[in-house]
Amino acid sequence: MAADPDDIGALRAALRARGGAGGPTAWRSLEDLAGTPAFRRFLKAEYPGVANVAGPGSTLLGSPIDRRRFFRVMAASLALAGLAGCDDDSDTDGRTEEIPYVRDPAHIIASTNTRYATATLTDGFANGVHVVTRNGRPHKIESNTEHPWTRGGTDVLGQASILGLYDPFRSQTVLRSGRPTDWDTFRAMMLAPIAVARARQGDGLRLLTGPITSPSLAAQIARFHTELPGLHWHSHEPISRAPIRDGSQQAFGRSLETRWRFDKAHVVVALDGDFLDPGPQQVGASRDWIEARRASARSATLLTLHSFSPTPSLTSAKADYHAPMSAREIASLADCLATGQAWTGPASAAVQQAIAALEGARGQGIVHVGVSQPASVHAAVHRANARLGNLGASVLQTESPVAAAEDVASLLAAMQAGQVQTLVMIGTNPLYDMPADLDFAARLEHVPLKIHAGDYADETAESCDWHLPLAHPLEAWGDARAFDGTVSLMQPTIAPFYEGRSPQEILSLLTDPEPQSGQALLKAYWGTQWGDATDNRWHLSLRRGFVADSAFAPVPVSLIRASTSPVAAPDAAGLELLFRPDPSIRDGASINANNAWLQELPKPLSKIVWENVVAISPRLAQREGLGNGDLVTLEAGGHRIEAPVWITPGQAENTLTMTLGYGRRTADMLATNLGYDAYALQRGATPWGRDDATLRRTGRRAQIATTQDHSSMEGHEFVRMQQPGARQNDEASLKPATLYASGGVEKPGDGRAWGMVIDLDSCIGCNACVVACQSENNIAVVGKDQVMQGREMHWLRIDRYYEGDLDAPDTRFQPVPCMHCEDAPCEVGCPVEATLHDHEGLNLMVYNRCVGTRACSGYCPYKVRHFNYLDYSAGAKPSIQAGRNPDVTVRAIGVMEKCTYCVQRIAEARIDSDKSGQPIADGVVQTACQTSCPTRAISFGNLEDPTAQVTAQRRDDRNYALLGELGVKPRTTYLAGLLPPATTQPATDGKS
Repeated sequence: MAADPDDIGALRAALRARGGAGGPTAWRSLEDLAGTPAFRRFLKAEYPGVANVAGPGSTLLGSPIDRRRFFRVMAASLALAGLAGCDDDSDTDGRTEEIPYVRDPAHIIASTNTRYATATLTDGFANGVHVVTRNGRPHKIESNTEHPWTRGGTDVLGQASILGLYDPFRSQTVLRSGRPTDWDTFRAMMLAPIAVARARQGDGLRLLTGPITSPSLAAQIARFHTELPGLHWHSHEPISRAPIRDGSQQAFGRSLETRWRFDKAHVVVALDGDFLDPGPQQVGASRDWIEARRASARSATLLTLHSFSPTPSLTSAKADYHAPMSAREIASLADCLATGQAWTGPASAAVQQAIAALEGARGQGIVHVGVSQPASVHAAVHRANARLGNLGASVLQTESPVAAAEDVASLLAAMQAGQVQTLVMIGTNPLYDMPADLDFAARLEHVPLKIHAGDYADETAESCDWHLPLAHPLEAWGDARAFDGTVSLMQPTIAPFYEGRSPQEILSLLTDPEPQSGQALLKAYWGTQWGDATDNRWHLSLRRGFVADSAFAPVPVSLIRASTSPVAAPDAAGLELLFRPDPSIRDGASINANNAWLQELPKPLSKIVWENVVAISPRLAQREGLGNGDLVTLEAGGHRIEAPVWITPGQAENTLTMTLGYGRRTADMLATNLGYDAYALQRGATPWGRDDATLRRTGRRAQIATTQDHSSMEGHEFVRMQQPGARQNDEASLKPATLYASGGVEKPGDGRAWGMVIDLDSCIGCNACVVACQSENNIAVVGKDQVMQGREMHWLRIDRYYEGDLDAPDTRFQPVPCMHCEDAPCEVGCPVEATLHDHEGLNLMVYNRCVGTRACSGYCPYKVRHFNYLDYSAGAKPSIQAGRNPDVTVRAIGVMEKCTYCVQRIAEARIDSDKSGQPIADGVVQTACQTSCPTRAISFGNLEDPTAQVTAQRRDDRNYALLGELGVKPRTTYLAGLLPPATTQPATDGKS
């Protein structure tokens, strides 16, 4: 009999019964555990709840589609348009004309890809990338394998930045009091205020920016300050790194950044850790971690990760040992590690295991703390690493890549006192993302002249006298430092679509007698650094995308004092409300929040799309009688919001978590009215959390769009785990009996047999591959209503499984593309042979044959096929195709689509091979998901090549086939995840 998914006690009983029956212990959601009739019905149809699919105005889940929102979503997803070419030729209506070349430009070869080395930005930090362009139009972000920090990895924000470039909601012109004007008018109107500021030596002039790592921009601001000593520059960070800086100041007397040498460590203990989570550190740190873990596995001494976290994260999900722990308790644990005193708090078995591991690996351990913990905890962790001999060995300190600026507190005080005459805000939106108790809006009213420069006419722009459009990073000159300090040079990959200018150009317009271009400003700065070698180093750095040897060297440090205070027992009473960056849209900066790819990207753990929720623990849900989607009122500090709850396995009992970035209030953007505004409950003094929040039920419910139960596969062992050196007993699944009566289908070959291997130990669930696949293959965005019908179109999904107890389950990630089965059931089921095999073993789709029976989807055991219920490309102008990948067909209504192993890349290599007469070398063909992965979890190649990496991995002792026992012979196989040796596993609180 089915259980109630809101009855936590019944779910615990169902989990015990499932384990006792010897059946599969992995589960995907509370509904999966409950086995409700609704969940059963959902599994019986790949696309449940058949509805009228005529288009806008149809009914879904009992409510009509909002026509305005439908077209807003479609505008964002179809925005890969030819909004402007590389020449600024427009007609009198302001529309861009597309004029064919009379002679091809010398630097462009028609119908071939050109790559430009540049960088994408996360919180101001750079990730080095290549931008692929075709006929002058950027259409794909690729990894830069030479970049010292990223080394061929990317993240979701970088992959999605292509869609942001073409976003029609971007700011397009200068606005004065909300009305369009131009740059010449702005400059003319600024002559008097700037002259007054110069006469007063800058007194009354304030500059507010986001975090800046650009050496040239920081130098430009410093030069401006030299000319006007009274000028004050302030920095506002919605995702504040102040605890890191302040913690190192307390410990070492200097503001520094921490780096981790995982290759020199045997154990990592993460206290609310985040080094694998989205952020400026993710790409490089995750690569360092997995390379060290792979090396340790080869020597049968696995680099183990222990995690203690108040709310689940990618770092805690990949931990070998983990336990939920409130933020208050983490502070106490950090003090215990710093002083060596005994731990008497909760989760004692897991904590004692971690302490023993650290003590046994002195000088070869890492105590890591996430950015969201307060400065005092960061300082305690520094002392702990020093006490354990890790400081200077496996834990290093470097200079901070972020340029030093004044904090916001002094700006707010000056605004309130009427001391600010002119406020210039560049690349920041404080009216939305500043904590509510700081009341920035009221203080801004005291400023006579307010100038805002941003990507969008956002909340702050609406309250300013002037709004200036910023150029997108992919259409501007600039530079920025990566997390390790490496400087990336950024060059435009296309001329600006609109009237946007870079921050450097805007400052030049305000300060220089003759405004300079971004290129001139950038080259002039580096000319001061390189001297006579400028020309050679400039061209070399542009081509490579970074300045060689610019990473920061480790800084020798010593503690300025040691803590001798007794460790206070943690106070676990009451609720704590935590704020965390959203794993998809980060802090909600408009360039991310307005990106439909990111909004529809399932969040790694909850699989929720298009909104945020209040994450609560199963125990708190049971205590308060709450279920998924129940609306609650959260109140703190006199501010109140309503939001739905989401029961989150692995959450600390009395912890509530909200992600940032939602609840936007602008007039008409994609992000408007999505989700709930967590900034309204933030407190300026402690932006990462507060302990005075109250929660109250409203008795109402909200519908949450989540993909966690979509494409469910049941009754089998999907994610496998083993210890280093063990072997998968998997001969039956790799060479099973076939579904075909004749013993299999013989298919002609030509020496190429494409296949893929995915290393589950390396996959961190970061979603970079999902967005890369969407960008490469022109995959449509469908909107929240369609996702709730199970109609999302992603060709690659990452299944998230739980295993174990509700309160502290193990978490597993498994990317699932089309398996390209050698004996594919879909081919048997298709009545018109729209899906078939080619001579290289690829399972292909012939779109113009498909008549939409969806039989192939019903036959597919992996549920990796998707049907176009609506024509998401209807009405699109031909110019829209210019921004898409021209090598991939844009599908229309009524056809099935799925992963093709990026067949367009295979075809390009095949043509080159046929022309040269040489075989395709290993590594020449790389899929989009493979090149985007920061941990290199995906290998692809020719299985007929005995020297290929993918062939070697197929022979690995960890290799197994997903559902291989069905006899479909999948070309995609997996490497089992790794477990620590049994002798080091704790009796409780650890992974099984």
